[in-house]
Amino acid sequence: MKIHLFFFILLFGVTILPARKRFPHYGSVDMRRECAKGNGRCKTECHISEVRIAYCIRPGSLCCLQKYR
Repeated sequence: MKIHLFFFILLFGVTILPARKRFPHYGSVDMRRECAKGNGRCKTECHISEVRIAYCIRPGSLCCLQKYR
């Protein structure tokens, strides 16, 4: 069990920590604001005439954009 803990800590130190130092802004993106900038709306379901592009806050709400004809 100690060997598993050792490898987990090693893996965490090699992958997560350098990425956090290199991209500090990655975890602080406000997807609701980004959706509104792109002229989208956060809803639970997208209409047929809309395109789902991303999740807003949590996997239950989607960013929906109007399709252009």
